[in-house]
Amino acid sequence: MRPRKSRTGAIILAAALLALAIKGFFLDLAVVDGPSMLPRYRQGDVVLVLRCAYGLRPPLGLPGAYFLRWAQPQVGEVVVAASPGGGGAVIKRVAERGPLVLAIEGERLRGGHLDLGLEAGEAAILGPSVRLPDNSVFLLGDNLKESLDSRSYGPLPVDSLAGRILGGPLFGPRPPRGLKA
Repeated sequence: MRPRKSRTGAIILAAALLALAIKGFFLDLAVVDGPSMLPRYRQGDVVLVLRCAYGLRPPLGLPGAYFLRWAQPQVGEVVVAASPGGGGAVIKRVAERGPLVLAIEGERLRGGHLDLGLEAGEAAILGPSVRLPDNSVFLLGDNLKESLDSRSYGPLPVDSLAGRILGGPLFGPRPPRGLKA
């Protein structure tokens, strides 16, 4: 009778360790908080994060650089990054990656693939140019009017990225009965 209990315990322990390894190093879930990625992602949507998209990093969101890096974020990818202000993470789109200098020309931010109109006052905040060092990204929300992004906090190091979002939301809040989404 004892061998069966210890075998069951070993299976449960192995399954728990496997689940922890998957969450720690490969896949994680994130909940969208705020309107900055509308219309693609809404408040409350749950998304799948590929933590190993760019390399192997410390598990479970612990701080630190990549142990091993095999890819760089690409322009257009939606990523999860450590919030520059601390206290969580942000979901944004990679608008540019360094090394690159973005120039302010009138009320436009230009450089590389980017040609972005700026709201009144944003040019003054950014200065005459924005330098993206090597291994850095310039992040933007899809809903520019509601997004706090690299226009406010500048470029972020690639090491601050927790991973890439895979596809659309897995699930999210449902509209009240009788209303269409």
